[in-house]
Amino acid sequence: MEYVKRIRSIATRALTSWFKLNKLHCEACHRTLTLQHVSAHKVGIMMHDRWYCSSFCFASAAEEELSELVISGLDRPSRVERMPLGLMLISRGLLTSAELREVRETQKEEGGEIGEILVQRGTVSEKELTSARATQWGCPVYEIPKHVTQPNVYIPSTLMQFYSVIPLHYVAAKNLLFVGFVHGVEYGLLYAIEKMTGCKTQPCFVTPSDFQSQMQQRKQVQTQGDDTVLNEVKFEDVHSSAEIASILCSYGAHLEADEATIEKCKEYLWARLKCGPKEVDLLFKAG
Repeated sequence: MEYVKRIRSIATRALTSWFKLNKLHCEACHRTLTLQHVSAHKVGIMMHDRWYCSSFCFASAAEEELSELVISGLDRPSRVERMPLGLMLISRGLLTSAELREVRETQKEEGGEIGEILVQRGTVSEKELTSARATQWGCPVYEIPKHVTQPNVYIPSTLMQFYSVIPLHYVAAKNLLFVGFVHGVEYGLLYAIEKMTGCKTQPCFVTPSDFQSQMQQRKQVQTQGDDTVLNEVKFEDVHSSAEIASILCSYGAHLEADEATIEKCKEYLWARLKCGPKEVDLLFKAG
């Protein structure tokens, strides 16, 4: 008898758990559905662990989310004072004060970045410059092996080129992604990558040559027609939250997306739509 009661108790808990897991509650209109109502037809879309039952509800929620991202400034951490690159190179005996004054004058006249000008002149090497930058930011330098398998984690090429950043190595045991920067760490982008991929991130530095080499390898993979490569669409002249939300709905309907994620870097709003293994990245230049 005690055995039967125990079995009934387990069955009751399982049924209650099943019902809770298979019950969908729209965050916008508070409509509730269960799988028996949905049957085999897919309904609604998830965004940041919240379900929306229709395009209208999703558009409303997306517009609100976008407005908050634009206003919040979450991608702007408090300013940290760092030793200027020129002084860092002087302290390492790689540059003299006279050479620094000269390169600054060149920068005023011709533009460009001090480090790149110094490398072009042969005053410092790429590795010396990368080491100094890494010390500025308190990050390690990542030495890319000759034969390396690129991580199966994708960042839109627009963002990689704009921020000079590349995903380098994924440690599955720790769910940790090493992300390489060339000029400086963009923490807003790191935060967005974590939210988009579910990986923890570790910033490090790579030389410009290693960055270009990795970018070229990624282009070669794309030209081979790899089905896992993400589609990417960039919008330069769309600024209002309502218009962006409308575009997300349109692409979501076309893709039959079941999940959406929206994050903000400093210069871009980044949205990722998913339908099973298919994914599309939409990038909007922040106004």
